[in-house]
Formats: sequence, structure tokens, C-alpha cells
Amino acid sequence: MYIAPATNISGELSFPGDKSISHRLVLLSLLNRGQIEITGISDCADVRSSLSAVKQLGIRVTQKGGVTLLQNNSTLARQGHFNIDCGNSGTTARLLAGILAGQPGFYRLFGDESLSRRPMRRIVEPLNAMNANISAGPNDSLPLEISGSRSLRAAKLSNPTGSAQVKSAIMLAALQSFGETTISEQISGRDHSERLFSRLNLPIKIDSQGVSIKGPADLSGNHSFSVPGDISSAAFFAVAASIIPGSSLLLKNVLLNPTRTGFIEVLRRMGANIVTLLTSETWEPYGNISVTSADLRATAIEADEVPFLIDELPALAVAMAFSKGKSRVTGAGELRHKETDRIRDLVSQLKLAGIKCNELIDGFEIEGGSCISRQANLDSCGDHRLAMSFAIMALGSKSGLEIKNSDCIAVSLPKFFTMLHKCTGQKN
Repeated sequence: MYIAPATNISGELSFPGDKSISHRLVLLSLLNRGQIEITGISDCADVRSSLSAVKQLGIRVTQKGGVTLLQNNSTLARQGHFNIDCGNSGTTARLLAGILAGQPGFYRLFGDESLSRRPMRRIVEPLNAMNANISAGPNDSLPLEISGSRSLRAAKLSNPTGSAQVKSAIMLAALQSFGETTISEQISGRDHSERLFSRLNLPIKIDSQGVSIKGPADLSGNHSFSVPGDISSAAFFAVAASIIPGSSLLLKNVLLNPTRTGFIEVLRRMGANIVTLLTSETWEPYGNISVTSADLRATAIEADEVPFLIDELPALAVAMAFSKGKSRVTGAGELRHKETDRIRDLVSQLKLAGIKCNELIDGFEIEGGSCISRQANLDSCGDHRLAMSFAIMALGSKSGLEIKNSDCIAVSLPKFFTMLHKCTGQKN
């Protein structure tokens, strides 16, 4: 797909519900005896994988008029053999493993080619330490085979990478375990599961050392949730409005959870004109983000910031390409274990566009200020965040860019190009 350069970015945009929150609400329905009502659920392919999984396991799923109802009548058909397709969704696979470890039955979790390369040992080891019976496939990846039982026991565990998926998988298993499970962290990433557990009055304690959960815990009743707009999707448009002169963009009703706004702080450090207005401080805070164009300068991102902006690093790389000076990202080795090796593929494609950059073991360096004048053909390598980043870069280029394998964007934001054309005035 060819993306033409834009004269400016303007107007207002609203986003589908946050993907991370949507996953957690959907999957938690497997443990809740009653109904969960979700307004504004994400419409992306990844969340559809979670919806398909819970439906296969007996949850009654009804969607109408922007509202999703998940009904668990305590008659889930769990005691059997199930092959569950997790698609491209690492969140589905990892969190579902934590739930099914404590549910009698045999489960085989598999996914597409990309997901089947992603590491699963990070959840298999801590869950098995809780007396789960889980085995991974070749190279400690999918498929996962789970013999679920009601004999999980508490354990003292650590989460060295700060991965929210690992932590959430353990937390979901801990709800079904006997005793108090503790998860220690030096760096803590997203806290959506902690907020959700607190909202549901589940037995969770949170302190500077980590999280502890006392099980087994009962979860029942009817619960209603409204999901704020996806901030990771908004990040691409915030970068676009920052780098393209004459731009002014309002991003409405977006999640403003402090564990997800790291990219905003980095853009501000680079000189971006970004103002946030908090409009609600319920279980998950949200509000509006206004962005106007600015002359950006280089910055450095180190390991302590990475958990708060891991998904936004490809978009920030584009901002770095349009900034003055050399930027550097370190402590981001986790990028090598996403849908693709994002460090390798990001750097290789930026070089094709004429940007001076280097691959580091755990990050990258980008020399900003280069004029992207060549009409290069860039390959997303099947990674939705790379595809959206390259599309944003094309808007600020001189001649536009051709983006190959852009269909993968549906994994997280199916309406990306519609939104892009809306705020640029370009035709589809």
C-alpha cells in the first residue's frame, strides 16, 4: 500500500477500547459466576481471539450496539479435550494458560506462525512452580499443553522482566491456588490486572515489592465496565501530529493510566507540544490528548522506562528519525520477542528509507534530521506496530512510502487507515 506525504494532521479522533484491558475483561469471565458487561471493547483481531476462546469454553457471548455481554452460568464445558486457537495474540495464550491451569480438563493452546515463535517458558516455569501441569512445544514456544486441576498451590515468584502478561498469568492462577502467592518485581509494568482485581474486591495486596494474592478466591456477580480508548493506537497519531508542520490533533477519551503514558513523557522531553486533560478517574483513568507540531530533539531511553512504553517504541523511533541529533534506546531486548524481532526489522527498514541507524543488542540508535526523500518499499514483516510506524513515517516523508504486508494492522487497529485518511484529508 502506498502512503502519500501529508501537508498536516488535524481534527479529532476517537479510538476503540484499549486492547490490554479488553483482553483481561474477556478472559476473566471464565472465572466469574455471573455476567460481565463491557462497553467499548476493542474490535481488533487479537481480542476476537480471546472472545473465541471463552466462547469455545462455554461462555455465552452476545454483542450488540457497542456492548458485549459475557455470561458464565457455571456450566462451562471444561472437563474435556480442547484445541484453542489463540491466533496472533500472546496475551490470549499467556493469560489463558494461567486460568486453565486451575480448571480440570486438557487444553492445547496454539497460534499462527508468528505467535508460535514467541517465548512461553516465562509463564510455564512459574505456573508449574504452583503445581500446574503445563508443557511447551519446541523452543519453549506454542503449542502449550495444559492438564488443568484444582490442586494449584501458592508460591513465591519473581517477574524479572516486568512483563504484565507474565504477572497477569500468575495472578489468574493465584486466584485458584491454596495459600498466598507473591510476585516480586524490580520494575513493574502495566497494572491493569491489579486495578481490575481491586475493582472486583479480590484478595490482592500491592506494595513497593510487588503483588500478593490469597486464594482460592470466589468471583461472582454481575459487573459492568467501560473501556477507555486504546492509548497505544493513539501514540502513532500523536507522533504524526508532532513531526508534521502545521498539525493540530485532539485524541479523545484515551486511557491515561500512568503505566501506559511513558511515550508522552518521552515526546515531551523531545520538545513535543502535548497536553493531557484527565476527564475521569474511575478504575482506569482516561481523558483527552491534544498535540500540535513541534521541532523535536534527540533523546535517550533506558531500561527503567521501557516497561512503560514497550509497545510505543516503534512509533517513538519515527519521532527520533525526524528529530535533531542522535537518539539511543537501550534495555529493550524484549522487542526481539514480539510478533517479529522488532529491533532487527525496524532498523533494517529504516535504513531502506535512508535513515542513519544502528542495531544494538538491546535497542537501537537513530541519527535524526535525515530527509526521507526516497520512495522506498518497506516491509512490515507481518508486525502491526511496524506497519503503522512506517505509515506514519510516510506522512512526513517527501515522496511517500510503499508499505508491504499492511494487512497485519487489523491485529490491533482495523480502522487505522480510515482514521489516517480522516485526519490527513487524503482519499482512501
